[in-house]
Amino acid sequence: MTVTEPARSPRRRRVPRNTLNPDRILDAAVALLDRDGPEAFTMRALANELGVGTMAVYSHFRNKDEINDAVNERLLSEIELPAPAGSTPREQITELCRSVYRLFSEHPAALPLLTSRPMRVDEAITVIDRQLGLLLAAGLSPADAARAQTAIMHYTVGAALWAVRRRQAESGECEGQSVREKFRERLSDLPPDRYPSLRGLVPELLAAQDTGIAQFEYGLNGLLRGLLPA
Repeated sequence: MTVTEPARSPRRRRVPRNTLNPDRILDAAVALLDRDGPEAFTMRALANELGVGTMAVYSHFRNKDEINDAVNERLLSEIELPAPAGSTPREQITELCRSVYRLFSEHPAALPLLTSRPMRVDEAITVIDRQLGLLLAAGLSPADAARAQTAIMHYTVGAALWAVRRRQAESGECEGQSVREKFRERLSDLPPDRYPSLRGLVPELLAAQDTGIAQFEYGLNGLLRGLLPA
């Protein structure tokens, strides 16, 4: 009689001893959050991403909230503050908004993390303070500076999320037809007598759907022209 040994589950690939550190954990956390979103982020999922046991992660961070705070600090540190000399306040505001846009468009999980945690990261407060200071330097009153800073951030973050959603839609295209082609077909099928402007501006509308930073800056420049003194 032949005795068949029970099949063994494959052993998890382990990170070599003494190579796991906070930086590696945060790298994996950012990658996991960007790919799967905050809803799927757990300590177990992070451990699987690293190829280690969950307790190995706990040896560096006490809990998920502590990792989230560290990820917030890591991501916000990517925002480059403009040099205080050599350019006008408007140019510095544009440069700062460009950096904020780049952060949120490249790291989709950054906004949910920031809005779900108390603002305790110095980098976030520094960005807001710099924007307000630049708006005051541009000639706005305190009340107008506060409202303008809010409007600028609404536009910047919204434009970044638009870019992310469109990129996600493009990655999920089916039957070999791109989102751009589908949009063109939908506009071209509209009856011209009912939607004359849409039908007449198909090429221009397609160009305006560009998710790159050029389209973002076009809107930002128009917003700043309306908000700042001439």
